[in-house]
Amino acid sequence: MLSTKNIFKFLLLVQILILFSVYYIEYVMNVYACKLCKYQRIPFFFNIALLFLLILNKNRFFYFLYVLVISVVINIGIAFYHVGIEREFFTENQVCISKETPKNEKDLLKQLINNQKSGCKEVKFKLFKLSLSELNLIANVVFLLICGHIIRYEKKQKN
Repeated sequence: MLSTKNIFKFLLLVQILILFSVYYIEYVMNVYACKLCKYQRIPFFFNIALLFLLILNKNRFFYFLYVLVISVVINIGIAFYHVGIEREFFTENQVCISKETPKNEKDLLKQLINNQKSGCKEVKFKLFKLSLSELNLIANVVFLLICGHIIRYEKKQKN
């Protein structure tokens, strides 16, 4: 079986790749990200810091692991709400209804011509026929399952 430390290194790599991918999609591919999309990134930064602590510090292992689980659950909640808005289970609120900030004069002109209002409901990028919020929800559920397995395994090893 893989060691817990190697699993944490793998999770760290995956979290960094996910963040790199969403920033690439937003800034290089120029795909607009709504505010909820940006809020979903915050737990990833927190998770990366926690995973570094888990890899480096064995003293407060379960404390950091439980905080990681809470962070993942919060991200699942945000992603679930975002997916619910995209699938029209929930209605958009003021967080979602915002205008994209134009980066230059051409973007401003395009925005004025198209009367562009981008909300959370409008999915502008899909991968494997899933929105990035749906992929985020799936990824975080998998992260939660892995964390649950690690907790169970480590408690069994401790006894």
